[in-house]
Amino acid sequence: MLLLGERPAYVDQLTDRLKKLAHKLFEELPDVPAISLNASTDLYELESTESLFIVQHGNLSGYHNDQLCMYFEKGDIIGLTECYQLPSLRIAVEDNTQVKPYSADTLLKFVNETKERQAIWNSYLLTLVSLYQDAYGRNHTTKVEPSTGFLNFEPGQTIIKQGDEAHEVFTILQGKADVFVDEVKVGEVLTDEIFGAMAVFTGETRSATVKAAEPCAILAVPQEEFVTLIKSHPQTTMTLIENMARQIKALNSKIQ
Repeated sequence: MLLLGERPAYVDQLTDRLKKLAHKLFEELPDVPAISLNASTDLYELESTESLFIVQHGNLSGYHNDQLCMYFEKGDIIGLTECYQLPSLRIAVEDNTQVKPYSADTLLKFVNETKERQAIWNSYLLTLVSLYQDAYGRNHTTKVEPSTGFLNFEPGQTIIKQGDEAHEVFTILQGKADVFVDEVKVGEVLTDEIFGAMAVFTGETRSATVKAAEPCAILAVPQEEFVTLIKSHPQTTMTLIENMARQIKALNSKIQ
């Protein structure tokens, strides 16, 4: 996947991560013959919306409101939003384009057969959403420094500061961070962990400072959206509880 326009280095890092996740996920996928697509301004005028496609060769491009947004590359999956009847890009196809077609049911059943594939698939979708969200944010800039969405921090930069008001909950998509209370390190936050939720729920100020220990890609979710998320996705609640329990255990060990 190639997003158009000027973009920071971390976008290329996420794109590379997306390719690696797709390769690992589909290396055991039963093979099917590739098909050649006819040139078209709209792929789904030719093909069923119940089909997903893995790009093998050629040029496919995505348009939003007739504006070119991206090019698709070998290994990219096309059709996820179409098969769920969600708002989608218009996919244009050029000559000499080849894809491998799979029914949506077949491919989704494959990725859910094992917990390992489910985990990879979740990471793939989260990375994909982060890419889209970042592209949207960069193309709809305002004079206000963004505090939610996809954020990038270099080592030593402060993600949240002790004593500040809390309006967002954070997840580390890539990297790790250190936790400080009164400038004393008391713990770490690792990749895929949720942090910053306690103050959001209690209405109190931040109880600790969190700084990037290495380059970090962070997803910041506003309080209202996070509450909706945990109501509709119980697994998110379990992850949050597990993270908090681990942090409390680490703090207790330092006190004893």
